[in-house]
Amino acid sequence: MNTSIQVSELTLGKHQFGRVDQRMKIGPITWPHHDLFWVHQGRIRLTFPDMAREVVLDAPDGLLILPGTAFWGKSVGSFATASVCHFESAGYDAKDFGYLVARPEERLHLQNQIRLAMDLAARPDDCHLSRRIRLLQSILDGFDWPNTDLDAASHDRASQLTAAWRQASDHIEDIRTLSDVARLAGVSESGFRKKHRETHGNSAGDYLRDLRLKKGEELLATTGFSVAEIAMQIGYRHAETFCAAFKKSRGLTAGQYRRWSKPFA
Repeated sequence: MNTSIQVSELTLGKHQFGRVDQRMKIGPITWPHHDLFWVHQGRIRLTFPDMAREVVLDAPDGLLILPGTAFWGKSVGSFATASVCHFESAGYDAKDFGYLVARPEERLHLQNQIRLAMDLAARPDDCHLSRRIRLLQSILDGFDWPNTDLDAASHDRASQLTAAWRQASDHIEDIRTLSDVARLAGVSESGFRKKHRETHGNSAGDYLRDLRLKKGEELLATTGFSVAEIAMQIGYRHAETFCAAFKKSRGLTAGQYRRWSKPFA
């Protein structure tokens, strides 16, 4: 993180988890301390009036909102769940305001760290305080200043794609073709392919295939389902097609991968 915050300068405040919906909105508020705001489920739209910026967070994702930054927000859809961690830093330059964003490739890891921090905060004794502070420092390392060159259209497109891919991953057994994912985003298949390539720089078809194979890896490593059963659960009509795609992409057969992933079995 591009700030001067050090472990010795951190003072922890509240760490809470809650629900946000159309009736229970966030703010408007301006905190005098840092606010680590993290979305665990659903989507939340945050508005920063002094910056004339708006951010849509698709779980898992979050912001580090700096002291003195005005914001307000609400869920996108029926509801969302989020946590906040308030803290103060003696090394903070009070002239700054705004927010930092989570590094995209580290969001899932950050979510796990934040959940651990919440668990430690809920324990009745204070013996974990120093551990919580060190954990917070590690979490902060996953945040950086936003790319101010990213325009609103690009952000909306990325959010739209992220939401569609997340729904596809959660219901991969029902996704037969790329057109099914495109419908989740509310666009045509050709339009979805174009948006995906413009945003991610690779093929949407390749992305969907890798999504299936990653889910296949998970099931091979953590369940006792047969290869044929796993193929059906990740959207392949035939086990042979799954096995061929898996071997070509991973360099191992499905059976070899299962044995490799369970070295102590």
